[in-house]
Amino acid sequence: MKLFSFKKQNRQANFAFQIIDMFDLKNGGVVVAGQITKGVLHQGEQTVCVPKTGNAFLCVIESIEMPDPHNPEQTIHPRNARADGPWSGLCALRIPGRSKSDFHPGDRLVPVGSVPLDEPQVTSPKPCQEFLFRIDHIFSIRNVGTATAGVVLNGSAGIGDTVSFGHTPDEVVFTCKIKAIDGKGSLEGGIGPVDRATPDGPCSYGCSLILDESDSHRFHAGAYLFIQ
Repeated sequence: MKLFSFKKQNRQANFAFQIIDMFDLKNGGVVVAGQITKGVLHQGEQTVCVPKTGNAFLCVIESIEMPDPHNPEQTIHPRNARADGPWSGLCALRIPGRSKSDFHPGDRLVPVGSVPLDEPQVTSPKPCQEFLFRIDHIFSIRNVGTATAGVVLNGSAGIGDTVSFGHTPDEVVFTCKIKAIDGKGSLEGGIGPVDRATPDGPCSYGCSLILDESDSHRFHAGAYLFIQ
């Protein structure tokens, strides 16, 4: 399966992101805050970090966050962000499989292929185009299973589909089936049962997947459900 097409790489050929600050996440990964200085950054894209000192390395943009242009007290998670977009390209990027110590203020993120890789052996977690869901909260439902609330990062999945659980999107710990889906179409709350979990529409602000796994302790916030 081809995860990154030449068309996508050409689309962001002039992309550049300047890192201003970094924050480690409790459940793994890092958030880098900064500014898109040119081009367009897309959620799910694989990029190269070019440090001011040290070796360049691969990293994946798992999600994008920025203040809502219509309500700065709230945040949004757009599928892409532009240098000429809201807030002049200022945004925060969630990157799995890395830590705060990997990045420094002044480092740049640029497209794959635009600079030589100093660490070609490093493999960052790759987004699953079929379906990738980040777990934010876990609830046990008696006599039903486990509800995992979170965000669809890529693709879609429906009721009856088998999904894998992993601490990274390329680690299969166990599998389970989706029994039901509740969408969240606004910041205020959910909209009820839906047939498929997708990044937009009824699930644009996240959703809950009700799974047939009865032991909720097998799941962890910050980990993933995915279909490879």
